[in-house]
Amino acid sequence: SSRHWGPIYVKITESGFLQLFYEKGLQKPFREFKLENNHEISDSKLQNYDENGRIHTFRIDRTIYREKRKYQPMPLVTHTAEKEQVIKLGTTDYSDFLSIISAIKEILFTLPATVDLSTVHQNYTEEQITVDVRDEFHGILAKGDNQLIQHSVVTHIYILSFISGICDCKLGLNDILIKGNEVVARNDIMPTTTTKWVKLHDCKFHASVDEKSFENSRMVLFTPMDACKFELMRFRTVFSEKTLPFTLRTVVCVRGTEVELQSWLVMSTGFSSNRDSLSQVPCENVTIRHPVPAEWVNYFRRDSML
Repeated sequence: SSRHWGPIYVKITESGFLQLFYEKGLQKPFREFKLENNHEISDSKLQNYDENGRIHTFRIDRTIYREKRKYQPMPLVTHTAEKEQVIKLGTTDYSDFLSIISAIKEILFTLPATVDLSTVHQNYTEEQITVDVRDEFHGILAKGDNQLIQHSVVTHIYILSFISGICDCKLGLNDILIKGNEVVARNDIMPTTTTKWVKLHDCKFHASVDEKSFENSRMVLFTPMDACKFELMRFRTVFSEKTLPFTLRTVVCVRGTEVELQSWLVMSTGFSSNRDSLSQVPCENVTIRHPVPAEWVNYFRRDSML
């Protein structure tokens, strides 16, 4: 209620509890709550903190999806999210920030699949299932020649479904182990073919997935949780591009008490999505983070702006 930041220590237990402490080493937290399937992590933000800079923040929201009817300007059925903030956390240490988000996502991924008895018999006017695929790339470049010396690609698949009753769903992937053995079901409108096959490494699944079925058929058989966005599976793949989508060049010039920092984002013509004009995806929402010494922050201020 006082709307100011206060220092605390956060601990995540193996049983999925988030515990908050006023001081490090205390046995009893002043607050704790259990992470649940309907908890979602918000997008990260930078907010004003103190005279030295900003703070990296994120929220944990309790999210409930509901089917709603709209009549203006035309009749329409939508599935909308209602979010209630459980807690907002922030830190000025960027590595701590990435670490806690990763730890919370790991707990949410390993939670048991539950059935909400209040909605299990719900009949939706418009049934819908959404598959959200996100690739997460991490890379370290060598100084000077910008050669990629370390990298990893992790793919996360998220599911959000509004299906009346309880049913099983199947998800097929362009898994190289089924190349040449693709099965087209009778009720398929058209066969799905691909020329791009991917080798999956270290597959991990949500509790709703039948892992034995995947081992036998390489099809992901699962019972989706109702009106709840969850991570279905994750796996690693090999980065197959010869170049990165862009490179970053930065120059710092110090003249007495003036510090000038310039950055250039150079697009790569050799990257696949930049090469193909039909499937070209523009680079949007690019954030460049420069680790600036705390003593330098005030040099970057102009007219009360950071």
